[in-house]
This record gives sequence, C-alpha cells and structure tokens, in this order.
Amino acid sequence: MPVLKNPLATLAAATLLAAAAPTGAQETVTLRTGAFAPPGSVFATYWQRFKANVERDSKGTIKVELNMGDPNEGNLLSNLRRGRVDCVGASLQGSATVLPEVAVLQLPYLFASFRHVDHAYDAGLVEAYRKLFDAKGITMLSFVEVGFTHTYSTMPVKSPADVKGVKMRATLARASQAWIKAAGAEPVVLPIAEAVPGLQTGLIKGGESGIVVYSGLIAKAAPHYLLTGHAFDSGTIMCNKAFFDKLSPEQQTAVRNGWSVKDQVRDTRASNEKFLADAAGLGITVVRPSAAELAQWQAAGRKAAEELIAGFTPEARRIYDDIQRDLATLK
Repeated sequence: MPVLKNPLATLAAATLLAAAAPTGAQETVTLRTGAFAPPGSVFATYWQRFKANVERDSKGTIKVELNMGDPNEGNLLSNLRRGRVDCVGASLQGSATVLPEVAVLQLPYLFASFRHVDHAYDAGLVEAYRKLFDAKGITMLSFVEVGFTHTYSTMPVKSPADVKGVKMRATLARASQAWIKAAGAEPVVLPIAEAVPGLQTGLIKGGESGIVVYSGLIAKAAPHYLLTGHAFDSGTIMCNKAFFDKLSPEQQTAVRNGWSVKDQVRDTRASNEKFLADAAGLGITVVRPSAAELAQWQAAGRKAAEELIAGFTPEARRIYDDIQRDLATLK
C-alpha cells in the first residue's frame, strides 16, 4: 500500500529546495559597437582587445559585436543616442557635436608636448567630462589617444603662405574650420569618407589629420605631411547611458575597464613614430617646419584660439582655465 504524503509538507520542502538551489546563469547581453579603425592600426588591435577583455571579465555574460568599418561618425553618434548601437569610438570632432565643451581640447596649440598632455589628462579631465556627458545621456568610458594633428597636402607646404586661398578639408568642428581659416586657407567641410575622393578630384588640396587616420586612409592621395602639431587629438569611448545603466555592477566594471588606456597610449605613440620613420620608403614626404615657419603657424593658431575661446560656454571656459592652471604648475 502506497504511503500518502502530506501536501503541505511536500510544498514546504519544494520551497526550501528552490530557495537553496543556485540561481541560473545571468542572461547574456549583446554589446554592439561602432567605430572607424583602419585595418592594421593600433585602434583595430585595441577594439579586438576590448572585446576579449569585456567578454572575459563579464564571465561570458556580455557578447561584444564589433563594427570597426564605419567612417560616418555622424551616423555612429546618431545611432548611439537612439540606442541602435551601444558603445562607440568617436573623435574629438565628433564628440564635440554631442558635447560642445569638448571643443576646449581642440584648441590650436593648447598642448605643446606629450608632457603637457599627460599632465592635463591626469589632473581630472576624464571625470570632468564624464559628468558633462552623463547629462547628455551618454556614459563616457575613457579618452583614447590619437596623437598630435598635422597638415597634409597634395603639394609641398612649409608655411601658411603656401596654403593662402587653397581649399582644405575641415571637419564639422569649429576648431578645425577656425584653424584652416586663420592659416589663410579656405575650409571645405567634408566627412572623412569624402576626403580621399575630394583630394583625387581636386575639390580640396589638403587638410588636417592625426597620423592614425592619415597613414591608414589619406597618405596615398596627399603624400606631403607637414608636422605642424597644431592640435592634440583624442578619441572617446562612449556608451548609451540607458544601455549601460541596465548592466549589473560587475558588467559595468568589465565594460569600463575594457579599454586598456595606458597600453594604448604607449602603442599609439610608438606606432606614430614608426610611421614617420618609415614614411620616405612609402613615398611620403614628411617635413618638420623651421623655427620661423612654426612661429607663423603658431600665430595663426593663436588667432583661431582667441576666436574659439570667445564663444565658449561658461563650463567650457572653466575647463579651459583649469587646464591653464594645471599646465602653469609644470616647471
């Protein structure tokens, strides 16, 4: 004869077992990225590392889908804000269209050396900008180094006199346009994807770019590269805040630490120097301006900077003043 079980006892036992049982695995989240990283560049390598780091440190609860081939930054940033992609890499120029205060970092000759750059970025710039981006619905993970911006052209250029009246590619950023105009050239605003066709058709004769984009995209069409060093370019790694806030604390930490900032700075500087050393063998003429020629470019830079500073928001002016105070402490 079967033994009858007490239904209440059975229910109680089942409840206890359910409470004691380990919880199921956390649901996997897909993190969609967007960026433009030329094949073989430091940035392509570090996006791959970002994927590996995030997937490892999240213990497999985040799957990263990489898209590194979209040069249309406006499209990337629009998709980020609409939640169509989750995290993107953007230039300062692109980032400034989302947060105007980023324009401070684009001022001509704001930084004179890597020593200046390292000091300023270590003095709290990241946290200051994180708060501002947060108010725009964007979680900024970090800045990423691109390097100093120089001047490229289809013909030899040494001084501003050589570009007087010449059409040169500018970005949407006011700093880019102000710099080219102050140098005496005519700014032509083009997305990066249209820079090479513009050079090939003669629509433009030159422009400005850091070594990463110049070497990977522009050099063949504009083989003259003048080391004006008139701006220091960084990128930003940013995520849609609504997406980021839904992650668990452990997942957020994995994403925040996914980009190896210090290693990327080191490798970018080494890669940029290697390109300059190898440029002649690639058919590229790299020119370092004389002291007198550089002084002329710096004068143009000061003119552009004065115009830009006059249009700063109060918050942008505060950041600018903080940077100046920090740099003044360097001996």
